[in-house]
This record gives sequence, C-alpha cells and structure tokens, in this order.
Amino acid sequence: MIRLIAEVLDKQVVDLNGEKAGRVDGMILELRDGMPPRVVAIEISPITLLARFNRRLSHWYAGHDGRFGYGRGAPYRIPWKTLTRSKLSIKLDRAVGDTPIDALEDWLRAKIIERIPGS
Repeated sequence: MIRLIAEVLDKQVVDLNGEKAGRVDGMILELRDGMPPRVVAIEISPITLLARFNRRLSHWYAGHDGRFGYGRGAPYRIPWKTLTRSKLSIKLDRAVGDTPIDALEDWLRAKIIERIPGS
C-alpha cells in the first residue's frame, strides 16, 4: 500500500525525456463502497497548489489562468495508470511540451522575457 502523502504529494514529475514537468500538487481519489479509496489521477497546477492553502486565491488564479491557452483555467490531470513511480520521481508517459503544464512559463517567455534586450 502506498503512503500517499509521503510518497506522492509534492514529488517531482519528469516527462519521458527526463525533463522536469512540475510537482504533484494534488491527487484525485475514487471512493468505493466497502473498499479503500483508489487513486485515479494526479494534478499538476498552481490552482491545485493554491487551493491547499487558500481557496479564494485559487479561484482568483484560475480565472486569470485561462488566458494562457488551451487546457488552462483548470488543473491539469494525469491518469494514475499512465504514470511510473520511482523513489525520486514520478515519470509521465509523454513530453511536457505536449501538455499545458508549461503554458504560463511559455507565455512569460514570449510576452516578457524575449522582449528584454539581451535576453
């Protein structure tokens, strides 16, 4: 049995190329009658991370996050069955570039960083 909080929450997620894809910010559990809960997905998102501390701030951020492109404005969920766990990280079955995980960073790079002379 996995000790979820200790072994999964806040663990580094890497993509199939070994690139960092963020950390596990939340877990989605399925409740089943007469059986223990089952993990069905993890979430990687500032929205989920903020919700762990302050729901109002999370809702505010989610409202603005939608501007950063397709798939934004809601936490990015990754099905548990598509992940591989190791002691140091959780491996994603796709490249981080194929997900909306880096949308905020991509937007900042395109709109702000690249406009700074010499960057």
